[in-house]
Amino acid sequence: MKVSQKDISEKYVNVWTTRKVKELMDKEDKGIKLHMNEKIWFDNKPGVRKAGIKFAMTEKELREYAKCKLDIQYFAENYCQIKREDGTIGPMTLRNYQKEIIDLFQNKRSVLMASRQTGKTVSAAITILHFVLFNKDKGVMIVANKGATTVEIIEKIKGIYKLLPFFLKGGIVNWNQSSITLDNGCRIKTDKRTKEPAIGFTIDLLYLDEFAHIPANFILPYYTAVVPILSNIENARMIITSTPKGLNLFHQLLTESELPEDDPNWNGFHSMRVYWWQIKGRRDTKLFLMDKNLRKHNINKGEVKEFLENEGYDIYDKKEDGQWGIFIKHIKGIEETQYSYIANLRINNIPLGELGRLTNWEKQETKFIGGEDGFKQEYDLHFLTGNKMLFDSVTIEEIYENQLKLDYFDIPHFNDRLNIPYGGLHFVRNKPSIFNLSEIKKYHIFMGVDLSEGLGEDYSVINIFRLMPKTADEIEKYKGKFVDFYDYFKLEQIGIFKTNIYSVEEVANILYMLAFEFFSPDTTRIALERNTYGDALLAHIPNVFNQENEYSQHVFLRFKSRQEEKRTRMGIKVNRNKKLLIKDYQVNTKKGNLMLHDKYTIQEVTTFTKQETPSGDITFKSESGHDDAIMTCIIVSTSFAHIGYKDMIDSLIDSLGGDLSDIIKKKRSEFMEDTPDLSSFSGGYSKVYKNKNNNNNNNNYNTPNTNLPGGRFPQHSNPFSR
Repeated sequence: MKVSQKDISEKYVNVWTTRKVKELMDKEDKGIKLHMNEKIWFDNKPGVRKAGIKFAMTEKELREYAKCKLDIQYFAENYCQIKREDGTIGPMTLRNYQKEIIDLFQNKRSVLMASRQTGKTVSAAITILHFVLFNKDKGVMIVANKGATTVEIIEKIKGIYKLLPFFLKGGIVNWNQSSITLDNGCRIKTDKRTKEPAIGFTIDLLYLDEFAHIPANFILPYYTAVVPILSNIENARMIITSTPKGLNLFHQLLTESELPEDDPNWNGFHSMRVYWWQIKGRRDTKLFLMDKNLRKHNINKGEVKEFLENEGYDIYDKKEDGQWGIFIKHIKGIEETQYSYIANLRINNIPLGELGRLTNWEKQETKFIGGEDGFKQEYDLHFLTGNKMLFDSVTIEEIYENQLKLDYFDIPHFNDRLNIPYGGLHFVRNKPSIFNLSEIKKYHIFMGVDLSEGLGEDYSVINIFRLMPKTADEIEKYKGKFVDFYDYFKLEQIGIFKTNIYSVEEVANILYMLAFEFFSPDTTRIALERNTYGDALLAHIPNVFNQENEYSQHVFLRFKSRQEEKRTRMGIKVNRNKKLLIKDYQVNTKKGNLMLHDKYTIQEVTTFTKQETPSGDITFKSESGHDDAIMTCIIVSTSFAHIGYKDMIDSLIDSLGGDLSDIIKKKRSEFMEDTPDLSSFSGGYSKVYKNKNNNNNNNNYNTPNTNLPGGRFPQHSNPFSR
């Protein structure tokens, strides 16, 4: 028999329902004095449910309670209210990366490096609140670098709790600045930095915030003591979050967590990095006009807005710090919407910056935090201040955008021929336009190879790239940087082999299989770093399978050791030429000539920095401790200036076949005279752009047109559609 809330309220006086709670709150709002049996708030704090309250849920509330318990993201987006950027309080909408953070925190061990102001604390507060509401007899310990940080976290938890509907609230037994206790036996306790875990407190969830900023003399003994405690508690969780600060324990835990899970050095943590530019609007340009400047140049605000709209920009008005400004939207992949480009725009031959204050979020925060070093540490996530990344944050963001899933799959021919596992060999998954097993013999392949001794430290890496024509949107995006016809092509990462336990001889077996039996040796080329173990590989590879093989030297690109030498040798030595090689890699990346998809390769690119040595010299190395994957990218980038690369493009053009091949060959001969008019490439093969905001990873060579009004950014036909 179903019981309504009205029936309950009439027959069971001491049982509360949502309707009765609402009636009580209405009485409170009107200032009506309440009876003792109507006091449902702990310590008379509105919104804080007193322990021991009997409450009857409706069928709908029971269903919602179950949904919230089973799905923390549902709980967050449907019932958690927060203070938003405009100062109002309302339901939160999780950004994509916040969903990933909350999912990350569900793991047994998780470590997050997140820049300031990305909502990390809110994500942690929701995770902790959900944990204590939907469990029994659990203990949560919050430790941070200072007391104020723990108070902030507790206040966030309290704020979200108080705005929950009554049926989701747990009864409160204790509610103060440093702890919360619920009547289901769950407790939240905070601790300032300390050398030992709290005695007598069972920790089921440990949250260590600002981990890198806790002094080593506190965090090292605390961490050493608390890990065994958590290991003895079934399903205990540890969450570590911080911005970086030097090469300390946080650096070690993060970098070891970012290794593949099958790597013997993986530490069991799941990890994530969150950057400032992942928040929508952070790259928008802001123009705060000044009346005196407008009068000086006889221009009004309407004319400025009309000028920007006619130039094709999407603009909006927004009030910030009491001043209204014109905000110009940044669109990923369109250089003309970047601040540096907008800063050079002129209206009536007057720079926009002359009409007021032209800025963006990055520039504002750099000034607020006290300079570039502070911004790089707290927002760009540099472990060492003073280091300079290979690329600016716009390029880094674009590199991250191209990340795809790479995974191992069983290759029968490898199983038949190899007597060693090849679990470190991963290829792009679910993107047949990039990698399709049935088509691999037709691919034109370049591989970069960097070797180690295989003793569990540095890695041997074979980075695998496919030669492909650039897509139409890539041509439109990068063509201003093109130097010659060959820049219309790219090397796109399709796979990687990575190991730090196999010997050079074993890696030689894997490389042979890839170059001579998996791909076609006629259309495969290898750029090998010969520094330490390259000669050993060249000695081993002709002898794989007891010389019963199809080995040929032609697959290895040949280089001069010094410019004045006449003889070339297989592979390239990296020594004094390292800075020049890195510069070439930077240039080719910025031209879109090298596209990465593998998570671990991308992580190495973003942590490979320019550093000053104690002697004052400049060197490049990885803040993460490993640079083997990025070095293969630098090595394979030498291919772009190699005759072997140009020959492979000729071969690829021939393989495309038909009239299209003739058109491209004709344009190649014309390129040196003038930059081609891409609209003349059509010849029945072009396809029209549709939407510039589409994902650029579709690689179907029908790519989008900007939807900016005003026609500033032109359409072009696609020379490579088939």
